[in-house]
Amino acid sequence: MSGKRSRGALPWAVLGLAVLLFLGWAAAPAGALYARLLPPSRLLMIAALVKLVYLLAGSAFAFACRDRLEADNPARPAWLLLSQGVLSMFAGQLCLAPFQVVNGETPFPSVADMFFVLAYPFLIASFLVFLNAYREAGFPIGSLAERVGIVAGVGAVGVLVALPLLRPVAATGGTLLERILNVAYPVLDLVLLLPLALLLRIALRLRGSHAGDVWAILLGGFFVLSVADVIFAHFQALGAAHLDPLVHASFILAYGLIAGGAHRQLQLLES
Repeated sequence: MSGKRSRGALPWAVLGLAVLLFLGWAAAPAGALYARLLPPSRLLMIAALVKLVYLLAGSAFAFACRDRLEADNPARPAWLLLSQGVLSMFAGQLCLAPFQVVNGETPFPSVADMFFVLAYPFLIASFLVFLNAYREAGFPIGSLAERVGIVAGVGAVGVLVALPLLRPVAATGGTLLERILNVAYPVLDLVLLLPLALLLRIALRLRGSHAGDVWAILLGGFFVLSVADVIFAHFQALGAAHLDPLVHASFILAYGLIAGGAHRQLQLLES
């Protein structure tokens, strides 16, 4: 039993070390580790490869979850849509990887943004299908008034938080496409958080259950993704170079949590 627990903890330990590596870069960029062994170009290469691994794994795990469910299970299409959304993000990261690994740079905007933007309709549709599946299964999704209140509250808070953060981004002197994308990603994240808030309500009602564990991990991943996009917008638009390590740390954590949540669901289906 202890060996099984150790194997289960190992992926989380690896994710934690990967995140700490980039947080350490943010905290002590002039330290011996980063000045001699891991210069920015090498760290960018590591970040690119780690992101690819987590995104591909997350898409594969989500598709495997879909494959383990019965043909008439209402959650089956949701896992397929989630897999396609994460796979679209993988395609975007794959477009960036050659520039990051070979040239040590991240082009923006690029063709990768087409795939990153395309991921959002799949992800949003996935969460809506999950909500419908849980409603059909009799899970506590709340009354219509409660759901409207949650969505309205999250939307209002999101707008109040996003406006002061995105105003300087939108006012920068970059190209029109750069400004549109820097604002679009956080806005799409806000839209993504609306159905996620309803799923969070279900997860909180399921505390202590295996399903609650899955959604706690997945929701954490997509929340961190929204934070990562805001940090990236400030790094890219405002030239805040000191945020670069935090951009990589937050994206790695987001992708790792998404893969971890999908893998946890797959373990439940196979147990």
